[in-house]
Amino acid sequence: MNVQLQRGRADPIVAEVLRTRLEAIGQEAGAAVEQTAISPIVTESKDYSVTICDAAGALISATGVVELHFGAAAHAVRCTIERYGDDIGQGDLFIANDPHSGGGLHPQDVVVQQPVFVEGQLVAWVALAAHMMDMGGMVPGSSAVMATECFQEALRLPPVRLKRRGEEITDVWDIMRTNIRTAHLVEMDLRSLVIGAHVAETKLEQLIGGMGAHLFAASARLLIDSAEKVLRDHISAIEDGSYSSTAWVEWGDSLFKVPCKLEVMGDRIRFDLREAPPQTPHFFNSKDYIIRAVMTPLLRQLLAPGLPLNQAIYSVVELLCTPGTLVHSLVPAPIAAAHMDAAGAVASAAIQCLQLAIHASPNAGGRQFNTAPLIAAYGTGRWSYRGEGGQRHVFTIIDGAFAGSAAAQDRDGVDLNRSLIPAGSSLEYADIEILEAVYPLIFHERRNRIGDHGYGEYRSGSGCLESFGPHGIDEIVGNMTGTRAWFPGEGAGGGLPGATTRFRVHRASGAVEEVKAQSVGVTVGAGDRFETSCASGGGFGDPLERTPARVIADMRDRRLDRATAEAIYGIALTPSGELDEGATEARREALRAERLAAARPPLWQAEPGLELSESPALPLYPGVVQRGPFAVADRSGAILAIAPGDWLDGCAVLDSPIRVGEVQLRCYFDPLSGRQLYAGVHRSGERSSIAIAPERWVRAAPREEARDERP
Repeated sequence: MNVQLQRGRADPIVAEVLRTRLEAIGQEAGAAVEQTAISPIVTESKDYSVTICDAAGALISATGVVELHFGAAAHAVRCTIERYGDDIGQGDLFIANDPHSGGGLHPQDVVVQQPVFVEGQLVAWVALAAHMMDMGGMVPGSSAVMATECFQEALRLPPVRLKRRGEEITDVWDIMRTNIRTAHLVEMDLRSLVIGAHVAETKLEQLIGGMGAHLFAASARLLIDSAEKVLRDHISAIEDGSYSSTAWVEWGDSLFKVPCKLEVMGDRIRFDLREAPPQTPHFFNSKDYIIRAVMTPLLRQLLAPGLPLNQAIYSVVELLCTPGTLVHSLVPAPIAAAHMDAAGAVASAAIQCLQLAIHASPNAGGRQFNTAPLIAAYGTGRWSYRGEGGQRHVFTIIDGAFAGSAAAQDRDGVDLNRSLIPAGSSLEYADIEILEAVYPLIFHERRNRIGDHGYGEYRSGSGCLESFGPHGIDEIVGNMTGTRAWFPGEGAGGGLPGATTRFRVHRASGAVEEVKAQSVGVTVGAGDRFETSCASGGGFGDPLERTPARVIADMRDRRLDRATAEAIYGIALTPSGELDEGATEARREALRAERLAAARPPLWQAEPGLELSESPALPLYPGVVQRGPFAVADRSGAILAIAPGDWLDGCAVLDSPIRVGEVQLRCYFDPLSGRQLYAGVHRSGERSSIAIAPERWVRAAPREEARDERP
């Protein structure tokens, strides 16, 4: 790349060429990892990443299929820089895995970091992360569900050297070999990261050496600054105000509430998580940088789909957390699932907040991509078995991560993919034949889940259903980690919540045992079958407004049975199974009337004779608009609130239990038509988990004297 800086400024064309070159280098490094690693979770499921940073640790380019790795890997680089400062030399190589002291997402995700020097100057870093089958600790696979402190979970590595000036430090390898199960296999996967780092280092030295360190740094900064400008322009189109949702984290029979509030202020967005509960002696405590790493790539897909991911997205998203809480825990909090339970639930809540804000903003980009909230759901097993000589072997099956996506305002969700608008990368299914060749397993089925999903005018996709058992050995023993086991993801615009995660063991005797989402020592013997049913997102729009043709097509595809079609969608069929259009319309009208008859009246009702403003209709929520100081059901014209009141208070409400005594489905209906406007999921006794307050709505509140003059 024979180019020069002109007047001290980088050229946008040079910067774009650099971006593509860096992506190519990341892909080459990733290919080296795939070709040299041996665990299917890396080679088949692609649970690895390559992140390229500048000399200060700002993320420039990231490749690989696990986007939530990128922010965590860049954080690890910055922690290494802070720890070692000037004592970083050419040929050094670092490793870290402990989130409490400069690691990645959780102890099983190891980050290998390679500084890149050109002519003796530190110019860049490359960080490679991948999931290791075991990193020690009290249980095989290191996902210690019952751990009460981080010291029980895994071997904890702060940033330490694997190489100094090109010479391997064998002491660190010896420590890992001593503390890790199946160390010879894990070492091969770790060395694949070392190989990938060397490939990236060599390519980066050639690239930066050819263009010059100064031009590289200026072009990298231009890439970040340009992306940040695009993001801030998009944020500026969102209505200033506050938008709230609630994350619910499950543990056994308990729920942890994490309120999430989004504040939009010009070209800034800030998420406030300061009301999160204190850290807990359970393995799902998280860290502020992990929350950011999980949520920001998803936020980018709403703000600017397709925009290259770099440090800009992490810079524009402000995050307020209190140290010592569930979302920003401190030692000795256990953190083996730091990126799953709490982080996933908070990411879903943050996405919902941003979706609420975008829908309430008539000029915001991305309104055409409005969907039900993202479903962050996992169902993963860390399995072990005794091999010849009694040695315990460990493996992980991550197919429980393949949930069905939420529906959108104009289309059904996607099967086996949690995101309707994929970021261009996601974990991949490991080939069944390869899993059976590597592990002593036999798979009985792998398909999309039938019957359970988020119903709505547009329905969600279906999650994965998979079952397997031991083959050629007596038993396998699993430690289960799952989310959304009894708190489903919400729908939007009246759509119903999705399916929940479910684990079962089908015994050879014919008995079926339910397995809790967080379980240790799940034994599956010869002839038994372990089944995972993945969750799904919610539906979009009132199910009674789904076209009969789509319902019939779903019945034909065995997505739902006749009873569900009649009860949820109001479909009426002739004795021969054909659609009866007239009876269907009558049934739907009857169901709307039944809703209002069963519901309790609104908390707030408009005074008789109150007239609507002539102001233009501005969006508040799907099916609800603002007209002057009034929130109005857009089809019936029912007045639901006067600013700054909550329009949900003007709806008829019907509660029904999802889990008796703990979780309720609360449906909000248009008090005139019975149309379902919102179906929220919350803990029993709680108010709705969403609140929408753009500043224009708050400012529209009538003056007191005007209130006195109302009829």
